[in-house]
Amino acid sequence: MTNGDSVSIITLDPVADSIQSSHTVTLNPEASENDEPSIEAPSPPPLPPPIQKSDIITLDPTNILQDEELSKKNREKLEMYDSPRYQTTTTVVETTEYISNDGPAVRIEFPRLDCEYIRTLGGIMKVVCIVLCLLTFLFVMMGPAYYTGVGWATFVSSVGIFVTTSLLTLYLFRVVDTLPSINWIVCEMVYCFAWTVFFFIAACVLAVASSQFRGTFAWAIAAFFAFSAMCAYGFDCYLKFLSWKNNERATGGSNPVVIQQQRRNNFV
Repeated sequence: MTNGDSVSIITLDPVADSIQSSHTVTLNPEASENDEPSIEAPSPPPLPPPIQKSDIITLDPTNILQDEELSKKNREKLEMYDSPRYQTTTTVVETTEYISNDGPAVRIEFPRLDCEYIRTLGGIMKVVCIVLCLLTFLFVMMGPAYYTGVGWATFVSSVGIFVTTSLLTLYLFRVVDTLPSINWIVCEMVYCFAWTVFFFIAACVLAVASSQFRGTFAWAIAAFFAFSAMCAYGFDCYLKFLSWKNNERATGGSNPVVIQQQRRNNFV
């Protein structure tokens, strides 16, 4: 085919198939070059093939569950093979002890003898008071018994021996340390003050009796020891007053460091 050739096109009419029409088209390449280039439209994508009934797949829920169970069993088998053959387990056993609380715990300490207290001023004064009370009692008993006034001196001296010896024993065995709730200083101060007054009365009675009656020289000596006991108890009362004023605590033994520390704690 060359330039200027004519092409005949025969078309078929769908209405009347017997009638034929022919068209003649002359190709002129010069005219086509002068015209603007034609833009071809993109071809549409091909249509998907029609779906047939045989291509539709029906899903059974029971099959899905069976597949999940099989996958779980397979995973468990794999974990069992991967896990070690022997496993170690640690068991912790906790034990709780219950102690019955029947009452407050009481700590019992056996008393022990500490003779260091006798070397202190308080211990020396107790020993002096005991000796003077004993001497007063003995010399009163040596005199005649027809004078009723000497009975008071006998009572004061005998009770003084008993009480002062008991206090000395408590200090020697440090019983006062185990009973801090009792204010021993105040108790001793009151006791010493009372026996100072009592021995003053007893000494005056003995002195008057020894001057009025004959054969009562022993009462005169007892009056002298009674006045001496009065001075000893008075001085011990003064020492207890100073201890109470300084907020000291009664303790057995002789440890000045402990006493000084107690004073510092009380003042602080």
